Amino acid sequence: MKRGLLIGAGYFSHFHLDAWKRLPGAEIIAVCDVELEKARQAADEFDIESVFDDVDKALRQTKVDFVDIATGPSGRIELMRQVLDHSVAVICQKPLSHTYEGACELVDMATRHPAPVMVHENFRFQPWYREIHRIIESGVIGDRIVNLSMRTRMGDGWGEDAYLDRQPYFRTMPRLLVHETGVHFIDTFRYLAGEPIDCFAELRRHNSVIVGEDACHLRLHFRGGAVATWDADRYHESLSDQPRYTFGELLVEADGGSLWLNNEGEITLKPLGRSAERHDYQPSTSGFAGDCVFACQQHFLDVLEGRVECETAPQEYLKTLRVVEAAYESHRTGQVVALSDSASMNDSPDVIKTSGRVVDLSLPITPAMRGVSIDSAKRLETDGWNATNLSLYSHAGTHMDAPRHFLPEGATLEQQDLSVCVGPARVIDLTPIEPKQPITVDEFQRAAGEVAPGERLLLRTDWHHRYGTPDYRDALPRISIELAQWLVAHRVAMIGVEPPSVADVNHAVELTEVHQTLFRGGVLIVEGLAHLDQLTQPIVQFIALPLPIVGGDGCPVRAIAIETPSPSSLANEPTLTELNQIEGDA
Repeated sequence: MKRGLLIGAGYFSHFHLDAWKRLPGAEIIAVCDVELEKARQAADEFDIESVFDDVDKALRQTKVDFVDIATGPSGRIELMRQVLDHSVAVICQKPLSHTYEGACELVDMATRHPAPVMVHENFRFQPWYREIHRIIESGVIGDRIVNLSMRTRMGDGWGEDAYLDRQPYFRTMPRLLVHETGVHFIDTFRYLAGEPIDCFAELRRHNSVIVGEDACHLRLHFRGGAVATWDADRYHESLSDQPRYTFGELLVEADGGSLWLNNEGEITLKPLGRSAERHDYQPSTSGFAGDCVFACQQHFLDVLEGRVECETAPQEYLKTLRVVEAAYESHRTGQVVALSDSASMNDSPDVIKTSGRVVDLSLPITPAMRGVSIDSAKRLETDGWNATNLSLYSHAGTHMDAPRHFLPEGATLEQQDLSVCVGPARVIDLTPIEPKQPITVDEFQRAAGEVAPGERLLLRTDWHHRYGTPDYRDALPRISIELAQWLVAHRVAMIGVEPPSVADVNHAVELTEVHQTLFRGGVLIVEGLAHLDQLTQPIVQFIALPLPIVGGDGCPVRAIAIETPSPSSLANEPTLTELNQIEGDA
């Protein structure tokens, strides 16, 4: 029997104590809270023998195997120091700290601690997610997830008195929905689909009496190719009588079928080509949200007994918190934010890692290329070194266009924002494609699905295989003017194409209109790409840097793609935002 001390007797601690009382392998023998009366009330309700209002005193006077920290993040670092000095195991409620620096300090402390430390992240332990994970692993709906879509409507944040009855500190939190609630779904998405590689978020506030956001649309791309979206709103209501049971409805689509989770915790399966049927399992109605606190704390006991690896160890949980921070960064910038693929917590999210498979997306520059002349200027035998005179048409081979190419007032090459030239890019497979085919909006949407502001898009057509033939230039498939307008409307940051131009080079009006539309909409253009058919991942790190040619309208580039080896290499650093006071879960 493991003996424990619970610190913090606020609202959510009652779910902790209820679960501990029912767990056969543990017993809470003391409760500590700075408000001694709160500790007494909790001890009376759950038949606990000792109460304290001082942590050091509680740890000195009780012999415990673990400590359950259910306080808010205020003073968390000092509290953790006090607890860890006693060499006991710890399970600690999220958030870890008010700040990013505090979270990193806590993780460093936990890493050096001899006993296990676990973050109390209980949503992934909700019975429907454990069951969905088993269904996915079984292959009933396929081997590969392609889409996860969660819709959350909690309805507890409307009106002048929003949140006052249960968690009034929500009203003054500068970051509310993603930080307090979205963190759970990000962690759950990671549990089901692996590690995300980029994030886009749009945040809104419906209720003017609060400070932070209460509505959000979040989208994540995953290394394995899945896309997850979280459409969430605490202001509006759902049709469910218990909106805090499942916190919404989930759709999971895989390559062999789909499953649905409804507000009552029921799961419906539909393998492709077969009838839909209700999945036979019985989620609990005890405790909080399917008794997930009980399951989370049972996992902690299993960790203490050495039966399992800890799923939410602090180092692992940092990956979830990093995505939370990326969501706020994405909203602030209106851009897709790439998530670092390094295990180092000190890595910047914008740094591109070169560990992985590098694919050259560039055509080789030879004298046979249109607009290229290469002549010897110096010879090793006669001059002591080799040097060459290069004459390059500014749009020869694999190249980048500058707005000045088609706009008299357009920016020139040396003015190009290099951050757009480096970062995650999504490969859009448009194959097979016909010669001279205009790519319509409908055709593009069928291949690309949802497109977010700030995305870099690489349009695979396999057209580079025609390089060296008349068709390469004269029969190229091209972007229709309607698609150009659509890309601008969706605020795409960059497009890369395999033909030597985005538009028909033999049709001056079309050529001008498409280029001007894209340039005026702020879309960077890279043309003449090759070898997109060699890419094996739907999202790659893309690099194509131009020469800083003053007044330049374009120039050849060396374009490459980097494919990361495996999801296990992803470990993303977090940043936590200051909160006024938090006690446990949403």
